[in-house]
Amino acid sequence: MRVFKKISTPFTKANPDKSIILVNASDPQINTIKCFIQACEDAMISFTICVNKIDLIKESERTEFLNSLKIKLNLKDINYCSSLKDINIEKLKAYLTLWKGKRIIILGIFNSGKTSLINKLCNTNYRVADIPGTTLEFTETNIGNDTIIIDSVGQLIDINKPLMVSIDFSDCFTKEEKINKVFEEEIRGIIQSKETSKASISEIIKVIIDCVKRGNKIIITGAGASALVAKEIAGQGTECGLPIISITNDGAEIQPITFSKGLGEEEGGISRYIEMIINSGDCVIGVSASGGTGFVYDTLKRAKSKGAITISITENPDTPMGLYSNYIIKSDAKPEGPSSSKIQTSHLVIGHTLILVIADEMGLTADESVKHMLPEIVETKKMGIK
Repeated sequence: MRVFKKISTPFTKANPDKSIILVNASDPQINTIKCFIQACEDAMISFTICVNKIDLIKESERTEFLNSLKIKLNLKDINYCSSLKDINIEKLKAYLTLWKGKRIIILGIFNSGKTSLINKLCNTNYRVADIPGTTLEFTETNIGNDTIIIDSVGQLIDINKPLMVSIDFSDCFTKEEKINKVFEEEIRGIIQSKETSKASISEIIKVIIDCVKRGNKIIITGAGASALVAKEIAGQGTECGLPIISITNDGAEIQPITFSKGLGEEEGGISRYIEMIINSGDCVIGVSASGGTGFVYDTLKRAKSKGAITISITENPDTPMGLYSNYIIKSDAKPEGPSSSKIQTSHLVIGHTLILVIADEMGLTADESVKHMLPEIVETKKMGIK
């Protein structure tokens, strides 16, 4: 029984008979799509697959992309559409004719175009946006002949499995097995993220080195768990002598609330505050698993308008984070549960890779690094003296 993030009702409670699984070709998140497929098979719901945004990937990448799905479906049954502009609506409507009187649920990760597809199929005008989580409830549309199209939320979790915060312990029976499972899953997330991020990391290393050599600085921001990642990256950067500043929305006096609740993510004052210290030519790095954290992507937007170089570290590039980034480092640690431990670990490793390789490329020695970490005592007044 699968459910969607921020909804405690399993999708089977919507009583679907059929499903259209929508895949975003530019950010396919294959492991999560396989979960959708498995969920349909477990619930014995037949499905077809529609590939959206196929125009955003190179022709040479398409075969590899389709093979990566490894689905039990003939390629002729897969629908292609370019940003939903030239989708084969008639072909999909033919499926709907075959499924007359059925309840058809549209499944897929957020920003894959589920609501846009429904608007196109049903001549509706439901709100769409590139912010993850625009749709937060099941929405039913009757298209006639007792045929119902059901919109859904784009992140898959399973509350019937033990805990399922971010690691699936359903096949574990002892503490030792659970401990091993966490290590194995975290390592798997790192390995997968290496494949999706190393080319971008290599390119960005030179960009940051050039930024520092010009006399510019690095500014990094994030919220909640991503704030901790941002601080870790900035801390290690400081140890390596890099001019790096971290500004986040969390403070020690209110942790761990900001970690779990995302306090202040909608506060535009934070991004305006960060904007004041951004100069043209600076490197501004945003860290966000979702890619939709308000003040973080707004910071990148403001930074880009000031001529700064914008970089995002994210699991979801087809979001405002990606839109306002000159460079994107994509992790690939999903699927996750409500928590994002595997993504956080992967982002930490990405940050370590950036800082350590930059320091080595710039010729930092161990002796110099130690000097950056030594206390610098400044004599001050005695307490009570005004």
